[in-house]
Amino acid sequence: MFYRFLLLALLLPGLLRAQTTPRTLPPPSPAGPAVAEGPLTLQQALQTGLRQSLLVQTGNLAVEQQRVLARTGYDVPRTVVDYQVGQISGPLRDQSLNIVQQAALPGVYGAQRRLLEGQILTAEQRARTQRRELVHTIRSTYYELLLSYRRTALLRRQDSLYRRAARAARIRYQTGETNRLEQVSAEARRLELQNQLALALTTQQVQQQQLGVLLNLGRPATIDTTAAAVVPLTPADTATLTAASNPTLALLEQEIDVSKRQTKVEQLRRLPDVRLGYFNQTINKETGFHVAQAGIALPLLGGMQKARIQAARLGEQAAEAQLRYATTQLTGQLAALRQQLVRAQASLRYYEQTALPQARLILDTAEKSFRAGDIEYVEYVVNTEPAWQIRTAYLEQIRQYNELALSLQTLTGPDIQ
Repeated sequence: MFYRFLLLALLLPGLLRAQTTPRTLPPPSPAGPAVAEGPLTLQQALQTGLRQSLLVQTGNLAVEQQRVLARTGYDVPRTVVDYQVGQISGPLRDQSLNIVQQAALPGVYGAQRRLLEGQILTAEQRARTQRRELVHTIRSTYYELLLSYRRTALLRRQDSLYRRAARAARIRYQTGETNRLEQVSAEARRLELQNQLALALTTQQVQQQQLGVLLNLGRPATIDTTAAAVVPLTPADTATLTAASNPTLALLEQEIDVSKRQTKVEQLRRLPDVRLGYFNQTINKETGFHVAQAGIALPLLGGMQKARIQAARLGEQAAEAQLRYATTQLTGQLAALRQQLVRAQASLRYYEQTALPQARLILDTAEKSFRAGDIEYVEYVVNTEPAWQIRTAYLEQIRQYNELALSLQTLTGPDIQ
């Protein structure tokens, strides 16, 4: 009988630790299915990034870590086992076994478990925020790359027109129809355009590399260059600013909830712990002497726990103040974005309905006049320069509009699954 108690006492701590030891997580999964070679649409780029991004994988692992830690909410203190052998109660060799277990009241463990479950939700909201930021970065890089293709195409067309004009100017100079200045001006203009085109191509390659890193492709990304360069907005993108539409607010609300759960845990920890024990001893080698023990453990000094409760309540107030501040800031940012978008949309309509048709008319008229010999090369360049400036300004206006639209989607748009 005595040795059975001894065996149980030796095995019990190991069994308790086995129940609270988290399972080992498997290693992170590979990047996912291989992405097909070829140009990516925006939707394909977003799906690829959310599936393969190391940032998303890190957020998912943080959530899994909190889920494993939630199983430690009922972590009972170690069982104390004391065994003695020798002359305990007389001249003969006796043995004694003392087993003591101390634990908090069940309500404390329940509150600790709820606190850990709240931290799971916090990790999920933090992962949601990371996903939203990643989506914004992918969209922004994708549309910047689209505009880079548009700028490159514009420079190539400009270069093509000026090449033809420079060739004509050279022929005129050789035939004596014009002076040296026109031929030199044409050559200088051609070299300047080549330099701008080289810079644009370098920028385009850098953006392809950046998008490939965001998507974790291991190579520069290629995109569908026929896609619209202007960000489309849907009614869902302009929803009301709430925790459901904005992960930052949802995260702050969840942190308030966790702070309240932390306060509850600290309040319950003021309660006494319960102690249960069993004592078995032989006296002069006679067995059958055993005692059951029960008691409570009280803190001698309660000031420290009161300070922890006060600190937890201050944490609640800080989290609530942070939410109010963020709500005010994001509300003001949303109002400003909507006003700027209205102006940007009006500017885009001006370019599309008025400025671009005028630019096209300028180019067509100037080229016909130059071919007919009505104007010289220098005059041709001067007359066509406003048309190229209009087209360049239009691309810049698209960039500004896209930046505003993408910021609005990040604030109030739906999550991308």
